[in-house]
Amino acid sequence: MLGSILNRVRAQAAADPSGNPILLFALDLTMRMDRGEISLDGLERIVQRLTLESFADRAQRMTNYLGEIGIAANERAAQTLIEQKARDATFAEFSAALVRNVFGIVFTAHPTFSMRLELARSLAELASGQTVEGVPLDQAGRDERMDAAALLEHRPPAEISLEVEHAWVTEALNHAHDALERVHRTAFRVAREHWPDQWTKLEPRLVTLASWVGYDQDGRTDVTWTRTIAARLTDKLAMIERHRRKVEGLKRANTGDDFAAALESLDAILTTASATVAHQMELLAEAERDPTKTATFGRAMVSGRDKALVKTGPIVALIENALQVAPDDERREELLVMRASLRTHGLGLAHIHVRLNASQLHNAVRRQVGLETEPSDPANRRSYFNIINDLLGRARPLAISFESLMEERASAKRLMMTVAQIVKFIDAETPIRFLIAETETGFTLLAALYYARLFGVEDQIEISPLFETEEAFERGERVIEEALKSPHYRAYLERQGRIAVQFGFSDSGRFIGQMAATFRIERLRLRLAQLLERHGLCRLEAILFNTHGESIGRGGHPLTFADRLRYASPPMSRAEFERRGVHVKEEMSVQGGDGYMLFLTPAAATACVRQILGFALDASSEAANDPIYAVPDYASEFFATVQQEFSSLVDDPDYAALLSLFGTNLLYRTGSRPVVRQAEEWSRRSGIAHPSQLRAIPNNAILQQLGFMAVTLYGTGRAVSKDPELFHAMRQRSARFGRSLQMVSAALDRTELDVLRAYVNIVNPAMWLNGAARARSPARAKALRELARLTGQLDRHDRLARLVRRLQADQLWLLEAMEPAETPQRRRLILLHGIRVAVIQRICLLATEIPNFSPQLGVTRDDILARILALDVPSAVERLQQIFPHEDGIQDVRDDYGELSQYRPEPALSYEVEHNTLFGPMLKLFDLVRRIGTAITYEIGAIG
Repeated sequence: MLGSILNRVRAQAAADPSGNPILLFALDLTMRMDRGEISLDGLERIVQRLTLESFADRAQRMTNYLGEIGIAANERAAQTLIEQKARDATFAEFSAALVRNVFGIVFTAHPTFSMRLELARSLAELASGQTVEGVPLDQAGRDERMDAAALLEHRPPAEISLEVEHAWVTEALNHAHDALERVHRTAFRVAREHWPDQWTKLEPRLVTLASWVGYDQDGRTDVTWTRTIAARLTDKLAMIERHRRKVEGLKRANTGDDFAAALESLDAILTTASATVAHQMELLAEAERDPTKTATFGRAMVSGRDKALVKTGPIVALIENALQVAPDDERREELLVMRASLRTHGLGLAHIHVRLNASQLHNAVRRQVGLETEPSDPANRRSYFNIINDLLGRARPLAISFESLMEERASAKRLMMTVAQIVKFIDAETPIRFLIAETETGFTLLAALYYARLFGVEDQIEISPLFETEEAFERGERVIEEALKSPHYRAYLERQGRIAVQFGFSDSGRFIGQMAATFRIERLRLRLAQLLERHGLCRLEAILFNTHGESIGRGGHPLTFADRLRYASPPMSRAEFERRGVHVKEEMSVQGGDGYMLFLTPAAATACVRQILGFALDASSEAANDPIYAVPDYASEFFATVQQEFSSLVDDPDYAALLSLFGTNLLYRTGSRPVVRQAEEWSRRSGIAHPSQLRAIPNNAILQQLGFMAVTLYGTGRAVSKDPELFHAMRQRSARFGRSLQMVSAALDRTELDVLRAYVNIVNPAMWLNGAARARSPARAKALRELARLTGQLDRHDRLARLVRRLQADQLWLLEAMEPAETPQRRRLILLHGIRVAVIQRICLLATEIPNFSPQLGVTRDDILARILALDVPSAVERLQQIFPHEDGIQDVRDDYGELSQYRPEPALSYEVEHNTLFGPMLKLFDLVRRIGTAITYEIGAIG
């Protein structure tokens, strides 16, 4: 019914340029609710049905995204790729090709846990046609999952903690390991066929897995050193247990005494290590609860170091012994797969990436350097650089203990100490990535190297700048070139044999536009290749880590996994490194719950790994003949126009006002990052003065929920208008340019200007006044006049309307080149927005029924109403419940006074009414607002 109403009003609005079909729909729905034709419970059922449809549609899009999902078919495709490496090669050449890491998958802890794990598993199962246990999913199984999804609330887990996120990533990592082991097993079989006398010497390490979960301290004071150590011990225990289960499986199938003895030795060392690590984890948990017990934990780490194992050598030696007495190739293959896993990932379930901000390093080294200004200060830059370089020359490793971590207050030094203790007591071999956000000077890299040397881990960590700002894109290669002036830094790179660089699509996209960001990152990659050649460092391996989100606005390509890989790592830029003799290891992020879904079933994980191998091992024809590179002036001007337009938008105070309209109140909390409480008084709602006050995920999520994907769209229309003919030619003929424009097309499909206008009209006094003029009920007219008064006092609409006009002007240029596809998905998305606008209006109308009260608890009635208009409903209701306390006038057990009393205190009775008729319904409506937000996220494909 609601769908047909929306279709009708959209048809009417098409003939009336001043009409807004979303507002007309919301009015129609409100009137039907007033007449009792649709109840709140009935509306909730409609929303649940639409949400279920969105859920199923997202699963189908994920199926298309993954491509081939049959495990057997993907194994055959991987075999073909590996066979190509074996063809016409010696064993040494084949082995060298497979022993090199060609790709890395990095699981981050970004807050995109928008649904509970049960639903995420079901969605992945529906998409991959297979259960999490690897059982094919028939129609009955599909129906069962959809029936279960129909009964569940589609919202994030009730409690999202770092430990919950770690449990999710552990599940995803195990599936990823299973997929990698299939690849390794295939490689061994190919090698056995070609080199039957040498195949057991092969140690494939093509793809690495890494994790941020529990290790990312950029902006997170809750990730303490104890939680980081706990995460690493948990990862270690999970990996040891994984290997132990494989050994147990071999023991059950054993057919020989010698082999049984070899397996017993292997099982014994793993069992001892497992028990020791588990005990260490117990003591650490006690130390977290009671810091006075940290010394006990520290002693256990020291005494248990050998039993817990810190190197893979003892395990590998026992595997080698077992290989010598294995009864057949099948058992040898299982042992070789285990050895390959140890060689690739060491003692943990994943490599780890720790992360902090450049400012944390600067603060740590400030006193030693005499850092009175920023390191980039032109007046002091050279002096600061020389001082930190001299410090590096004099630095000698210091002995530290876990007591040192307790005493240290500087976060950068404490993090480097934590790394040192991990290397010392948990895993001494696996390199640890040390990511530095907002790196804009070579000084920052030297500061990191100084502390790495001071704490004895410079050979174990990979120091990596994160380039994500406009300044960093402009001079990223010069940052590294500046650091190369230090002989210490150059010698460090040469010892490592690799240089690691991280590119941020997410933050850069929200400041210069996603289309401009992808171009600027590609340009920087090309300049880095030239830098390595210029400095004679082409023998280094280049690790290029592309950190992008799962959504369009944050760099996640929406069409296919293959496009995702090629969008972030353009074949042309890869070819420029290879042409100079620089081996490249590409890395990509899968972020939070949205990203982990790609690895929640064996079939999905295998499909992803197969696509990755196809990308990393198979040469692309795009690098040789893409016409966009033949017109560099057009490409530069196109993306420079996008950047110029979008940067201007970001600095427009009206844009910040739009982000402040409802803030993040349209959404549930989707991650463990603590909510920062503002310092101002409650009555003064904090606004957003500039987008830099937000992180990328909430920034993009707000725009998604308002119905306008500005980060991907804005500025593109102006760029298109400069040369429409060449634009159309490049869009059709250039794989690189066309792939970028697919992002724009997908964003346009999920954008509707009338939706944005409808949300903005919530704070439009004229809308409420017009409604009052037409209202039949005096009470309704009074309520609408009050909303007109309040929104007039807030004085927010004119700024927002001005911004909508600005967005529309650019979009009109874009619509001349491409139009949104009118699909069932788009119609359902607009319907969800329309329902939510009506629900928000109903919340506002209910708010006018709040009784007058004298200022209490530092707030007035208008303060409360202003909060509700901004959809800060829980906070407002909490304050109202304090002002109007609900005291039950009837006690379960009453004393006997000898006579019956029918009297009840009047405040208790009246406040009970307010709780039941106002506060409760407002909270229920507000929850419906956020439930619709989940459905909208399903339609878009990812949060943020």
